[in-house]
Amino acid sequence: MSNRKMYRILSAGLAILLLLALVIAGCAKEAAPTPAPTPTPAPEVKHITIGTIMGITGPLSVPSLAFNRGWEFYADKMKEEGGIKIGNDYYVFDFVNEDSKGTAEGASIAANKLVSQDKAKFIIGAMLESEIAAIYQITRPAGVFYGMANVNIPGHEVDVSPDKPLMARLSIDIPTTIPGDLNYLIKNYPDAKKIAISAPDIGYEGMIADCEKDATARGMSVIFTEKWAWGTTDFVPTFTRILNSKPDVILAMNSGQAMDQLMAARQLGFKGPFISNSPLGADVFVNVLKDPTWLTNVLVNSPDIEEPNDAIKEMMEWWSKKYPNDPFVSDCIHSSDMPWIIAQAMVEAQSIEPAAVLAAMETMTNAGDIMTSLGAGYMGGMEKYGVNRVLYRPLPLTVINNGKMELIGYTSPEK
Repeated sequence: MSNRKMYRILSAGLAILLLLALVIAGCAKEAAPTPAPTPTPAPEVKHITIGTIMGITGPLSVPSLAFNRGWEFYADKMKEEGGIKIGNDYYVFDFVNEDSKGTAEGASIAANKLVSQDKAKFIIGAMLESEIAAIYQITRPAGVFYGMANVNIPGHEVDVSPDKPLMARLSIDIPTTIPGDLNYLIKNYPDAKKIAISAPDIGYEGMIADCEKDATARGMSVIFTEKWAWGTTDFVPTFTRILNSKPDVILAMNSGQAMDQLMAARQLGFKGPFISNSPLGADVFVNVLKDPTWLTNVLVNSPDIEEPNDAIKEMMEWWSKKYPNDPFVSDCIHSSDMPWIIAQAMVEAQSIEPAAVLAAMETMTNAGDIMTSLGAGYMGGMEKYGVNRVLYRPLPLTVINNGKMELIGYTSPEK
C-alpha cells in the first residue's frame, strides 16, 4: 500500500473519530440537567401606621364599630394584594384604632396618643364637629394628615377651607343628595308637593335653605321645618308638630336617628314618602324597624346590600367569614373607601409624606381620578369651600317598600 493511500485512510479515520467525539459531547451537553433559575426574592413590604378615631363607646357606637371594620377590611385587602408601589418600595397600612367616646376630650386624648406614641402621620375619623376641632388642634402642628370621616354641617368653621392645611373630607357632601331625591319624588309621587323637614338644631340652616331652593326649582315647597334638640330620643312630640302642617313628604335631614323618626311618623299615621338623606344604610332601617307597614315609601341614600356590586359583595363576604355572628352593617362601605383614597393619592404623589399626598389629592378632580366602592369619584369643593378636598362619588338611592329594599340607581354629584 502506498504512503499516499495510507495517509488518506488515516485522515478519513481521524475525521470520523472527531465527528463521533463531537456528537457524543453534544449529546452529553443536551443530557446535562438545566440548573433551576434563581428565584427572585419577594419585594420587602413596608408598613405605614394609620390612626383612626371613632366613638366606639359613645352614642354613635354602632356606626363607629362598622367604620372600624371597614378599615380592617381595607387593611386585609391591601396586604393580600401586596400593598401599593411607591418608587421601588411596597407599602401596606397598619391601623391603630382609638376611642373618642363621642366627646371632644376623648378625641383630643386619642389624637395625642396616635401622634406622640404611635407616630402616625395619617389620621382618619370623627363624626361630630366638636371631635373634628379637637383632633385638628393636635394634627396640624404635628404635620399630620387628617381625613375627616364625616361632617354634619358642610361649611362649618371646622370644615375644610384654604386656611386648614393637611385636612381633607373623605366623606360625601350631604346636600348633593337632595336633588336626586326630589327628582325621584317628581317622577313617582307627582302629587307630593309639600315637604316638611325634620332637622337637629345644630346649625343646619344652610342645608335647609339649599333644600328650599331645590324644591322651589321643581315646583315643590318646604312648608314646615321642625328643629329638635340634640340628644332627643322620643320623637313623637316632634312629629306631632310636623304632621300638624299636613305635609305630603317628610325629610329627615342628615340624621343617624332617622329610624326613630320614621317610627314616630308611622305611629302617628303618616303613610307618605319619608326621605333619609344621610348615608345611613337601608339595611339598618330594615333590621331595626322590621314592620313592613312602616317600611314602605322610604327613600334612603345608601346602596342596597341585597343587590351588591362586586366591591360591596367582596366586603360582605369578608365580613361573613370574619364576623359570622354579626349582621353586616353597610356603614363600613363608606369607611373602607377612606384609606383607599389616601392610598390612591400616595400612588399619584409617589410619596408617603402628608403634604405631598394632600397636594396630589387636590389635583384628582376628574371623575375616575379616584375610585370608590360605589364607582368613579373625584375630589372637589373649590367653588363651595375654596379647596378641592371633599369626596364626590356616585350617590345611591334605595327605596324600601313592604320591608324590601330596591336599588333605584345612582345620581352624579355636582362640585
